[in-house]
Amino acid sequence: MKYARRARLAALPLALAAAFPATPSFGQTVATDAATLAPVTVTEERGVATPLMQKSSAGSRLDLTPFETPASIAIVPGEVIRELGVTSIIEAKTLAPGLSSANSPGNGGNLLNARGFTGQNSVKQLYNGLEISNAGGVVSFPFDPWNIERIEALYGPASVLYGAGSIGGAVNVIAKRPDPLQSRHEIALGVGSDNARHEAISSTGPLGGGFSYRFDLSHRAADNWVDRGDSDTLAVSAALRFDASSQLKFILSADYGKQNPMHYLGTPVLNGAPVAGTLTKNYNIADSDLFFEDKWLTLETEWKPSASLAVHNTLYRMEHNRRYRDVTVFTFQPATSTVRRTSYRDISYSLQTQEGANTFASFKSTLAGMRNEFVAGFQLERSFYDRFDNVRGGASVVNAYNPVPGTYTAAYLGQSIPMYFLEMKRAGVYVENRLALSDQLSVVAGLRSDSYRTEREDRQTRVSTNGKLSGTSGSLGVVFNPVQEVAVYGQVATASDPVTSLASIGANQQGFGLSKGRQVEIGVKQSLWDGRLDWTLAAYHLVKKDLLTSNLNNPTIQEQVGQQSTRGIEASATARLGQWRFDINGTVLDPTFDDFRAQVGGGTQQLAGKVPMTVPKRSANLLAFWDFTPGWTARTALQYVGERYVNNTNTASLPSYTVLNAGLNWKAMPKLGIDLRVDNLTDKVYATQGSESQWILSRPRTFWVTGTYAF
Repeated sequence: MKYARRARLAALPLALAAAFPATPSFGQTVATDAATLAPVTVTEERGVATPLMQKSSAGSRLDLTPFETPASIAIVPGEVIRELGVTSIIEAKTLAPGLSSANSPGNGGNLLNARGFTGQNSVKQLYNGLEISNAGGVVSFPFDPWNIERIEALYGPASVLYGAGSIGGAVNVIAKRPDPLQSRHEIALGVGSDNARHEAISSTGPLGGGFSYRFDLSHRAADNWVDRGDSDTLAVSAALRFDASSQLKFILSADYGKQNPMHYLGTPVLNGAPVAGTLTKNYNIADSDLFFEDKWLTLETEWKPSASLAVHNTLYRMEHNRRYRDVTVFTFQPATSTVRRTSYRDISYSLQTQEGANTFASFKSTLAGMRNEFVAGFQLERSFYDRFDNVRGGASVVNAYNPVPGTYTAAYLGQSIPMYFLEMKRAGVYVENRLALSDQLSVVAGLRSDSYRTEREDRQTRVSTNGKLSGTSGSLGVVFNPVQEVAVYGQVATASDPVTSLASIGANQQGFGLSKGRQVEIGVKQSLWDGRLDWTLAAYHLVKKDLLTSNLNNPTIQEQVGQQSTRGIEASATARLGQWRFDINGTVLDPTFDDFRAQVGGGTQQLAGKVPMTVPKRSANLLAFWDFTPGWTARTALQYVGERYVNNTNTASLPSYTVLNAGLNWKAMPKLGIDLRVDNLTDKVYATQGSESQWILSRPRTFWVTGTYAF
């Protein structure tokens, strides 16, 4: 039966092609359809290609702009990401308003906070509109910004678009696509501090006969600033586009990522600060292993038989494999100037496979003389997760200032064994609609229902357990344009989160339902001076109920009774004023547990009024570019992230930090650019993730020189 279902799924693109006949017209296809795939580009007429007025899929499948959408949406163009010299996707995501990271190797280096909520099960992460199911709470792809067209963020409940796991928002990374009109190629070579190097190449263009292609490759490596901290990553993307006619096109894409990140898991802290003399020390074992491998294959079909009807289908298959072999907890012992290492981890095999189909149709019509746009679709997905793991344990002690790393088995013999196999099936249906009541007033609504089934087999006991749950989410928003360049909006939206990743849920958690969320948001957006100045302002109240908490009478029993909420304000502005370009954004929020009980020591403590861990109450970004003379651009990027607690009892925290980056770009020749960059200009010591005993520190001051040649 399983193989039959797979065969039917694989045959779907052929069925679509047969069902959507069209007359071939290759030359006309390229000219007609190029506009639908046009990248965001700067134009002299508008001063700057404002993301506020660009079509976006972040908040809807209705092909709306952020200006037309009754929700907070941010777009970070790929051109800005590369102009700043950003080297990782997680850094690029935090350029958007209100997004901060809490990344560590344990979560794949890709964990976000948004609107007071944290983690892979509350802030959904996507690649080209496809959800990355986070088995084990890990999202490791994409990681390299070289091939990125843009990053889109939707703030607040996004379940109406993507299903469970998106109460805080959703972030979609969109890759560059084949260019059917023009051949373009680019090479980049960079070197930096700590023997860092970067080599990259891109190529795209028409092949003839309706075909066009794109290929991107990026390799990064460095020794880094800690002992034994070398890292190596490779990202490869390829896409082939076929325009069968002016109405029908296909895009076949393949992506591959391989990462050997730094085997660095933290620096010990004492009295709320890193222990002096340990900033460059690595306390991991000598035979540590940290490895991520991701493979994506997608086939997209788009059929537009008329100006009022379009059908989109995406078939996809993904594989994610991860390995860990390390020691994870470090505790400084001041009396002996030693570090005690505990919790040895060995995950020798952790393979997850996702496969599915997402299909939707959009219709444009009139309803009682009013313009109406409607979308209806469905999604089917199946995920398999096979996990080998160990029981955490073991302990060793090393000198804090001259650690001898030792090996895994010298301290612990608990090896990786087959733990469990889990299959998850998902089916979802969704609709969206936009009705223009007048030229100034429109109503946008959405509804989605998903069902999830999980079957989990304990590989040691051979006991199988099953789970079934479902959730329905909706949104209703209004956009009013008092004048042409101003949009005032309001929205009510609901969402749901699982208590943990459904792709790797434990047997004792399969009986829990989805946690419900509801948000009320109002805001205003404006585009001035022919797009040379955009600004947005939003205020919201977001509540999540049915948190998983400990029973007061028996802390070993968990129940869904807790509540968490956030009130906040977000603002952003983008401007181009003569030789200057600015992008500024910030958020102020008040995240709190309204009702949450946690085990503390040997008992249960009520945490009402406490702030959820890793969530900053304040964050901001300021980007400034100065084209001070033809061919020369100076820039600076300032990022502020407020204090974050490392536990839900709020007894310890990571300090706030402000990081300043600066750069200078010289267009030496029309096709050749030279870029000098300094990251962390003030050499600030700061942490993005941590616990009471150790912090994961970010890189110190780093210098880069990069050359790019486009032809």
